[in-house]
Amino acid sequence: MTPRAEGARLLAAARAVPDFTPDITPVEEHGGVLVKREDSWSRSGASGAKARAMFTAAEGAAGLITAGARISPQLERAALVAAALGIPARLHTGHGADTPETLLATAAGAIVLRHRPARLSVIRARYRTDAEARAEAGWACVPFGMDHPAYLTQVTKQAAHLPPAGFDRIVVPVGSGLTLAAILRGLEATGREMPVLGVRVGGDPTAVLDRHAATWHGRVTLTASQTPFTTTAAGNRLGALALDPHYEAKTLPYLRPGDLLWTVGIRASALT
Repeated sequence: MTPRAEGARLLAAARAVPDFTPDITPVEEHGGVLVKREDSWSRSGASGAKARAMFTAAEGAAGLITAGARISPQLERAALVAAALGIPARLHTGHGADTPETLLATAAGAIVLRHRPARLSVIRARYRTDAEARAEAGWACVPFGMDHPAYLTQVTKQAAHLPPAGFDRIVVPVGSGLTLAAILRGLEATGREMPVLGVRVGGDPTAVLDRHAATWHGRVTLTASQTPFTTTAAGNRLGALALDPHYEAKTLPYLRPGDLLWTVGIRASALT
């Protein structure tokens, strides 16, 4: 299959997901544990909590700019959001071979900007330069790792509306640390105290946690995933539920009865 055909296939798979835009996403039982289904939110093929925040950030904007590694689902989500809103998207990433995420983004009409060397520091710097140039023209700018007020506010709200009982620990994959910080904010807002296990699937999130949830040190246990970020988990099913292979699936070895797994989203390539 050619890259163009593969991109079209992935785009079709994403857009086949029905729209589901509840104010509060559901909590369901899968594989013997409860699951906060932020991944179930979907609009125009863009799914998950980060897509929801991108729609909020980009409504009425002249365009959408973001950044991510070549395997980051942030690229495909931004492309799908921009396509749904009828605005251009500029996606900053590293130089290298196409991935399902870049193929889908291109198929959705986004401009994928590749930078050498393909280090995250370089990608972030190129994104910042572009964002500064276009923000005055009304473009929505969503930084690497979804470090955006809309995402923090929305996830905080979701955590504040968790069921009052039925679980005694929250387990969450930790990339940038924004999701974990927002969950802690929501728990604190409602006076709930319970253990939180963060499974690190990326770099060091402590700077983000210190900035957005300064009391995390006494409330969270951080443990490193057994699988490197660029490698998919050995399995990505919790019962019948498919999990993102680079993020949520890496929490599976740590889950136990009584847990609530917080799912953020799932990339289109994991749906096919």
